[in-house]
Amino acid sequence: MSLMSRGLSLLIFLVIEVFSEENIGARAFAIKSFVAVANDAWAIFYNPAGTANLRDREISFSYIPAQFGLTQLSKKGAVYYEPSLPVKFGVGFESFGFELYRENTFKISLSHSFGVFNLGLGLNYNFVSIKNYGSAGAFSADLGFISNPVKFLRFGFVVKNLIAGKIGEAQERLPKEIDLGVALMPYDNLIVSTGVYKELIFRESVRYGVEYNIANFVSVRFGLSNYPVRYSGGLGIKIFRFQLDYGVDNHQLLGLTHQVTLTAKFGGGG
Repeated sequence: MSLMSRGLSLLIFLVIEVFSEENIGARAFAIKSFVAVANDAWAIFYNPAGTANLRDREISFSYIPAQFGLTQLSKKGAVYYEPSLPVKFGVGFESFGFELYRENTFKISLSHSFGVFNLGLGLNYNFVSIKNYGSAGAFSADLGFISNPVKFLRFGFVVKNLIAGKIGEAQERLPKEIDLGVALMPYDNLIVSTGVYKELIFRESVRYGVEYNIANFVSVRFGLSNYPVRYSGGLGIKIFRFQLDYGVDNHQLLGLTHQVTLTAKFGGGG
C-alpha cells in the first residue's frame, strides 16, 4: 500500500472515530444524557428538534483546552440560535485538532413545533485534513424528534448521518448514530435523564444525567455512561443575560477533560 493510500485510510478511520458522538457544550457534556433534554442552543449538535421551543436568541462559545490532558486534542465550538422565524433556525461550528490533523464541522439546524412534538433537521458539512496527506469532506443530515406529552416528561431521539455522503478516495460513509432518551422533570428545578447511544459499528452506551438548580442562578450537574465508563460533573452560573458553564469528564482509561462555555441571551423572538 502506498504512503498516500495509508494516509487516506488513516483519514477515513479518524473521520469515523472523531466525527461521531458530540461532546461540545459544557452543560450537555456534564449531563451526558442530553438528547431528550436538549433545551439550549447546543441542541443544534445533539438533537435539532430541541430548539423548536427556545424563546431567546442565543450565542454561545465553548472551549476544551486539552482532551485527556493533550493540548493536541483541543476543541472549540460556537452556536447561534434565531427564534424569530416561523421555522426555528440555528447554526453551529466545531473545530478539533492541531496543525498536523484538523477537522471542522459546520451545522445548520431547522426545527418546528407541532404542539405535543417537535421535529428538527440538521444539515452538516464535515471536513478533515491531515498534513502532507490531503483533505476530504462530506455532507450529512440528521433527524431529531422530541415529545413533551405531559409537563414532567420528555422523550427524544436523533438519528445522525441518516443521509451521509462519502469521504475520500475510499468512499466511506460517515457512520449512522442513534441516540434516544427520556427526561423526567418532577420539580421545576430538577431534571433526571437517561438514554441509550448507539453508533452502528460499536456496542451501545447507556447514559444517565441529573441537573439540579440550587437557586435561579446556580445549577449543579452529574452524568454517567457505561461504555466506556465515564463520570462527569459540572456547574452553571447565570448573571443577568449571561451564563457560564463548566464541565469535567473522567474517562476510565484516558483521564480528565475540562470544558468551559459562555452563553449570552438577547431576548425573545417568536
